[in-house]
Amino acid sequence: MTTGSFLSKWIQDYRQSILVKRMIAVLGIDVLVKASGIILLPLYLRLMSQAEFGMYSYILSIVVTLSVVLNFGLYIPLSKLYHDCQNEAARGRLLFTVFLMLTIALSVLMVPIYLFRIDFLFIKILFKNPIDYERYRLAILLSVLATVFSFMLTNFFYTSEKINHLKKYNFTRIIGINLIAIGVLYVYRNDDHVHLRLVATYVVELVLAALFYYFCIREMRPQFNLNLISPSFKLGFPVMISAILGIVINFSDKFFLEKYGTLHELSVYYLAISFSGILATIYTSFQNAWLPLFFKEKDVQRNFDKTKRLSLRLLGAFTVLGFLILILMAILLATKIIQVKYQSTLFVLPILLVTQIISALVPVYSNYLIYFEKTYYTLLIGAGVCFVSLSLSFLLIPSLGMYGAALVSLVSNLCYLCAYFVISRSFKRNHLQLSTGINK
Repeated sequence: MTTGSFLSKWIQDYRQSILVKRMIAVLGIDVLVKASGIILLPLYLRLMSQAEFGMYSYILSIVVTLSVVLNFGLYIPLSKLYHDCQNEAARGRLLFTVFLMLTIALSVLMVPIYLFRIDFLFIKILFKNPIDYERYRLAILLSVLATVFSFMLTNFFYTSEKINHLKKYNFTRIIGINLIAIGVLYVYRNDDHVHLRLVATYVVELVLAALFYYFCIREMRPQFNLNLISPSFKLGFPVMISAILGIVINFSDKFFLEKYGTLHELSVYYLAISFSGILATIYTSFQNAWLPLFFKEKDVQRNFDKTKRLSLRLLGAFTVLGFLILILMAILLATKIIQVKYQSTLFVLPILLVTQIISALVPVYSNYLIYFEKTYYTLLIGAGVCFVSLSLSFLLIPSLGMYGAALVSLVSNLCYLCAYFVISRSFKRNHLQLSTGINK
């Protein structure tokens, strides 16, 4: 076969690939969302002081971290069981049951916390720098609820493969949130920009989510299926507990940096996270396109062969993209599109880019814990990585600041990757040996 014919066949295979077609459709959406954030970031940096940007980013990371736990892992049974349903009525009952369980669980947890002001205790732990929490309290509650329900809605669109609805949802979010947030920050220049941006962002987020939930609600069948409670929590609860451990692992770098660093360091660190997060956005697109195909494939060996090929391609592509992001940051700083006071971002960004490359490979193998319905293993892995993360945080961040925080994140994600890689291969080997024994 000549080089030309080989290249032609390779291109043809990719053009016919279901995964590639989905990736193109999904990636276009997510890149648009992330690109809008990166393009508008210099404007937000000028409308907010460095301390305000650091504080806003820190609050935002708390909101996102809490929302990962407060979905109670129920996105897992939604993704897994949706494709096991044999007809529309069964899928409708699943949707109704999962979302009602989520609403009840949120109410049972959040109402007492806010009535008895338990959240004030958490704030004392989370913030070294002074914050008028009484003023921020409602805004943070709205932010958490909006993030939880927006995530579940997005997961529904991906799971049900309603990509066109997802495009419209994300496009209106980009336009609505940024127009309102920038307008409010510009008009009220002398007010608290952290509070203003939180309120503007998440009021719009809640309104848009309420509108687009129409597409989810119309598919529901208002019948609570008691038989789904056990499998839903069996799949979701270990993931939720693992997410709690993940708070320690993925949030400890920011938490200790807020405690031992300055808001200047925090703002620089979050700016680097914003740019390295481009890789996370691209991987999320891949994951959302890949997951339905992954769960549909019942041949374990074939699934692992596909996983290996995709891992190598992701590693190569993300390495190239990482270098391009680093060059982009250097250009933005050199041209003063991003102010000189953020110059040190250029030095911490490479560590975070490597972290994101490793982090992108973690779910590729952690998916197998869902595939084999062994999600409780996430607790054991999470506990081990949690210990490593906390130990390194105490050791490195007080002395190395944001560089220590970046190194903690890098090592923690590397531990995650190694653990999931080893355990997924063990599951595969055991499954194939069992299958061979049965066939004999």
